[in-house]
Amino acid sequence: MLAICVAAVALLVYSSIIEPNLMVTSTRMTLSFESLPEDFNGFKIAHVSDLHFGTWHLAVRNDLVVRAIEGFEPDLIVVTGDLICKPLSVDEALRFTARLTSIAPTIVVLGNWDYWSGADVTLFVEGLRGIGAVVMFNEWVALKRGSSEIYVVGLDDPHTMRDDLAKALNRVPPNAFKILLAHSPQAFKATLGQVDLVLAGHTHGGQVVIPLLGLLYVPLPPDSREYVKGLFVEGETSMYVTSGVGCSLLPLRFLCPPEVALITLVKSES
Repeated sequence: MLAICVAAVALLVYSSIIEPNLMVTSTRMTLSFESLPEDFNGFKIAHVSDLHFGTWHLAVRNDLVVRAIEGFEPDLIVVTGDLICKPLSVDEALRFTARLTSIAPTIVVLGNWDYWSGADVTLFVEGLRGIGAVVMFNEWVALKRGSSEIYVVGLDDPHTMRDDLAKALNRVPPNAFKILLAHSPQAFKATLGQVDLVLAGHTHGGQVVIPLLGLLYVPLPPDSREYVKGLFVEGETSMYVTSGVGCSLLPLRFLCPPEVALITLVKSES
């Protein structure tokens, strides 16, 4: 009985303190695209998602995330939603995002918990923009390098059905290289053939993975539950789903540590 109690305490300490706070992982990948302009060959994007400020965590987690992103030396940072989950966490989220904008240009889209948090979303967005972040709602921004440009498309949250892909892509040149930011990967199928790369979060990679049984819960509709984490390629459209940083509902992670990703774009030969 004593051994069982010790094991249970050790498991709780590991899943509530060690893994969610001290085991931030850095994933690096290189993705090749024929359609990428030569001027953007080697363009580096740091992808972070699901910070969930408002759920208990140690401050060192934030430091580890920022340190990882600094080490990436990115050209662009993207945050794919769920920064906050409680009204009182807005200031912490803004302080953290200000650290990101000091590293590289930062683009943000919102997620379901940003809307469900009870915070004043308008004021939150004003705060993000006030510290230099670009926040997009079904719209796009062009990034220029040399004589070329690519388009970053910000889709409003698909999980709460605020997304409007047609509006987001309106007036984007059809042959342009397009990166779409969406909180939830459930938007992926609608984007096929319309964008080159989708970056998403929302799933937390499952957050808790039970040995032999698998994921405890995946917050996706049945037709999208295959998109839990990692790289997916269908036709000419690729998607990377990050496991994210924070925790939802309970401050626990097990066999699914926090993740910050670096995606390096390279131009492939035709």
